[in-house]
Amino acid sequence: MAMAEDAASVLEQFVQDVANLPAEIAHLLEEIHAKDQVVQECRNTIATRDNSIQKFVKLNGAGLPNPKEEGYCKLVKDNFERAKALQEEKCTLAEKQALLLDRQIKRLDFKIRDLQNDGAIAPDPQLPSL
Repeated sequence: MAMAEDAASVLEQFVQDVANLPAEIAHLLEEIHAKDQVVQECRNTIATRDNSIQKFVKLNGAGLPNPKEEGYCKLVKDNFERAKALQEEKCTLAEKQALLLDRQIKRLDFKIRDLQNDGAIAPDPQLPSL
């Protein structure tokens, strides 16, 4: 049979478990920021090429074919696809952050519930629970 834990040991274990959490979250945020910068570069490329196409049309009319339009359209499409993939990666990283936090909170919540069930601490109706 497992030895019952006291509140101090539960708290100490929780503090040890979450000690590295700020660094992990910071690292994930740095990755998100780096991906966001690349997305911004994609958006700038898209805007530049679109402006070039629009400028050609304004100067020469819609009837005259733009010799660079096909290449620009491919570049714009490629940048949209790259930006979309990066946005999905950013969402995955954000979900990973939420899971890291949620896991630690749930673990503490279960330990507190165990302490309450063992009578080590009094049940508190105002204590938040997941």
